[in-house]
Formats: sequence, structure tokens, C-alpha cells
Amino acid sequence: MTDRIENFITRWTGTSGSERANYQLFLTELCTLLGLPLPEPASKDTENNAYVFERRVVIQQPDGSQNNGFIDLYKRDCFVLEAKQSGKTLDSSGWDKAMLRAHNQADQYARALPSSEGRPPFIIVVDVGRNIELYAEFSRSGATYTAFPDATSHRLRLEDLQKPEIQERLRTVWSDPLSLDPS
Repeated sequence: MTDRIENFITRWTGTSGSERANYQLFLTELCTLLGLPLPEPASKDTENNAYVFERRVVIQQPDGSQNNGFIDLYKRDCFVLEAKQSGKTLDSSGWDKAMLRAHNQADQYARALPSSEGRPPFIIVVDVGRNIELYAEFSRSGATYTAFPDATSHRLRLEDLQKPEIQERLRTVWSDPLSLDPS
């Protein structure tokens, strides 16, 4: 497993293509690396799209109009994932702002999900090939998603995938996220 992780890190470190060109491949390879099921083919019927790329949601605007949004990767009862490929220097002001915008976009998508599905306990923000951020809201009531497990360790660098506890945290977010609820 160690060689596979190192190969994955080497393959993705320094990629500079567009988000659209890379995020689905990156996430598919991440799932394979962690032994997770792969996203499913999407259906025309959005209700059937429980684990897919580009899950459509209808966003209600304050003026009463609507527009479609597309969740980069959605897994019902687990997470909404928003991917970026920022190209900005990690931990810089510009990078922090880009990640915050991605978090806000994911939050908007989570709130736009049909009430019959409820809100997932996690928002994941990915800067492709560089960083994964976790935010949780375990009540699933519409409260604020906060850094998980805390504000100092919610950002996972690509090289952190070498740590078994990080691998397990991500597997659990994908497969049994409510078991991570500290309450």
C-alpha cells in the first residue's frame, strides 16, 4: 500500500491542468487507493443519483428565480464535495479565499438538496493534487458546517495520505460518517 500511496502522491503533485480536466480522475483514483466504491453512472432521474459526479441541484434565488447547480461529487447521507484546482500558493491569502469560496459553494449545494434526502454530515473541499478539507455538521439540520475534526487539523495535504489514521478518516467519511460524531 505504501508504494501505491507514494505513486499516487507523485502522480498528482504539481498537476496544473484545469479542475474540469482533472477532478474526476483524481477522485476516482483516490477512491481506488483507499479501497472505496467508485461513483456510479448518473441517471436522468436525479433522485436515483445517490453517489455520482455532477449531481444536479436546483438553487432557489432570493428573487424567486431558480438555477441549476452541479455538485462535483455527491454521496447521499455522507457528503457534498466541491473540487478546485486553484494553482495558488498553499496557505496564502489568495488560496485561503479560494478554499473559502469553494466551501461556501458546497454549503449552498448542500442546502439545495431535496428535503427528502436531508443534508449530508460532511462537506469536502478538494484542491486537486494538493489538499483535502473536511467540514462537518452532524445534526444535519442546516446549522453551520465547521472544520473537522478541528480548525487545526481539517486540512489534509496530499502527503498526509501516507498516515493510516488519515486514510481511515477518509474511508469513514465515505462509508460511515455519523460514526465520527464526537457527541
